[in-house]
Amino acid sequence: MFLTRFTPIPDTCPFCNVWETLAHVYLECARLQPLFQLLTNILLRFWLHFSPHLFIYTLPIRVPTKSRDLLVNLLLALAKTAIYKTREGRLGHEASCDCGASFRSSVHSRIRAEFLLAASTDSLDAFEERWALSGVLCSVTPSGSLRLTL
Repeated sequence: MFLTRFTPIPDTCPFCNVWETLAHVYLECARLQPLFQLLTNILLRFWLHFSPHLFIYTLPIRVPTKSRDLLVNLLLALAKTAIYKTREGRLGHEASCDCGASFRSSVHSRIRAEFLLAASTDSLDAFEERWALSGVLCSVTPSGSLRLTL
């Protein structure tokens, strides 16, 4: 499926001048490699392997690993959003088009917002169960402050 059927865009990738398809935008463009390496490192800490299939279709939610599966699926959605936003930024001639940095910023912002909400409602235990799994993305110190590890 080609993107030009849905939006008025150039026929070639704004990053590498290759013929642009959905597969190229979300899986094949060389600019995605740092993001995919970051996702690979994160997923390995959850005992998962990154693959194009996982990236596109996400994890099925299983009862024993529900918290992990939901968190990983959110991370994959944020990664796709980062790809889309940085591509749109390049088409709009914005200076910053680093999808890895955009992804990391989105994750940090989401974690900080969730932490502030949990701290204000005295529900840091629930925050830790949802966001601080194995300390992969963050942890809460004994004094109750947030420590980002991503």
